Amino acid sequence: MLNLRNAYFTDDDEFPVLLTQGEDFKRPFQMIRFSDRKDVSLNDAICFYEWDRKFNRRLEDNQLSKLIFDFKRAGSIVQPDYSIFADDPLILQKLAVFNKNRVAYELQSCGIEVIPNLRWGDERSFDFAFAGIPKHQVCAIGTYGQIRDKEKRYLFEAGLEQALIQTEPKEILIYGSMPSTIFGPYQSTIAFYQYNNWRSNAFAEKVI
Repeated sequence: MLNLRNAYFTDDDEFPVLLTQGEDFKRPFQMIRFSDRKDVSLNDAICFYEWDRKFNRRLEDNQLSKLIFDFKRAGSIVQPDYSIFADDPLILQKLAVFNKNRVAYELQSCGIEVIPNLRWGDERSFDFAFAGIPKHQVCAIGTYGQIRDKEKRYLFEAGLEQALIQTEPKEILIYGSMPSTIFGPYQSTIAFYQYNNWRSNAFAEKVI
């Protein structure tokens, strides 16, 4: 299902460029993981904040078309969260960005609303991690496994600043914990909505 013939690409590394969200885009009531997608409704978004092995093969070009029916049962889909490991070679970090943009554009080509996912690796990735994401969109960030370790937390804080500068998001949906020590400095300029694991307490909570 390689449907990039009509796509635009970035100048440097030729990452697919996402389409902008519809003007009638509605923030999801819940964010439900891909592996739990059978429970999704039109009020929800499907996200990929889980181990790559849960979705990696299912999103390959020869498999993706089989998921379109499931995805259209949701109101929107969060751009896939392919892991960008800080200690990976740069080419693998770039491949993760290409793949998440590829899947997002292919879904958009099928009429599916996509929420850009802001994900980065080490400082080297800041030059390309947000490539192809239009500005002023409702974006999402997953924090599970990203802020407990001291080194990961440092990279998360540095990458968050770059993400906000480069994409200028309209709003950000946070899947996972949202410490005020990390997000507090930005709350006067951007609205954050926190989503926990949907099975425990999934309702979106705006953090003022």
